[in-house]
Amino acid sequence: MSRTRTIAIAGALIATSALALQYVLQFRAMPGVAPLAVTWRYFGYFTILTNMLVASVWSGAALNRGGWLNGPRTEGLAFTAIAMVGILYHALLASRWHPAGWQWIANFGVHTLTPVLFGVYWLARPHGALKWRDAALFLLWPLGYCVYALVRGGFDGWYAYYFLNPATTAPAQLALNILAQGAGFMFAGLIVIAADKGLLRPFSRSPQPDASPSAP
Repeated sequence: MSRTRTIAIAGALIATSALALQYVLQFRAMPGVAPLAVTWRYFGYFTILTNMLVASVWSGAALNRGGWLNGPRTEGLAFTAIAMVGILYHALLASRWHPAGWQWIANFGVHTLTPVLFGVYWLARPHGALKWRDAALFLLWPLGYCVYALVRGGFDGWYAYYFLNPATTAPAQLALNILAQGAGFMFAGLIVIAADKGLLRPFSRSPQPDASPSAP
C-alpha cells in the first residue's frame, strides 16, 4: 500500500469521525429543535463544508478512484481551503471560544488535526501540474461560500461567522471582510502553487554529465 493511500485512509477516518461527532454535538446544542433544522444549521459552517470536501478527497484516494476528485487542482483547492480553515480559526475565532470535553475533541479534529494531516498528505502527492492561474480557481470555494452564507442567512437570520453577518456589520465593512478573505485565499493559493512548483524541482532535474576527463 502506498504512503499516500495510507495517509488518505487514516485521514478519511479521522475527518469523518470528527464530522460525525460534531453533528451529534450540534443536536445536543439545540435541544428540542427539529432534526431538519439542526442539519440546516450544521451545513452552515465553512469549516464543516471544507472538512467534507477534504474527507471526500481522502475517500477517493483511499479507494483508488482517481479522476477529478484526486486531480491536482481539486487537491490544491482542498489544501488551500483546509489550511485557511485552520489559520482563520486560530487567528480570529479561537480566542472567542473555549470548548471542553467532546466539543474540544471535535473542534480539534476539524480545525487542527485535519488541516495538518491533509498538509502531510498533499506534500506526499505528485507535484508540478498546478498553474499560476489556478489560484483564481481556488477562490471559487471561499467566495461561493460567502454567497451561500449571505443567501441562507437572508432566510433565517443566522450567520455562522460574525464577520459575515450583515445585521451587525456595516455594508462597507462586510464588503471589506469578503475582499480581505478573498485576498487571503488568493495569497494562500499562490503559496500552494509556488510550493507545488518548488517540490517538483528537486525530482525533475536530470543528472548532469560528469565533466571530468575519463581515465584512459
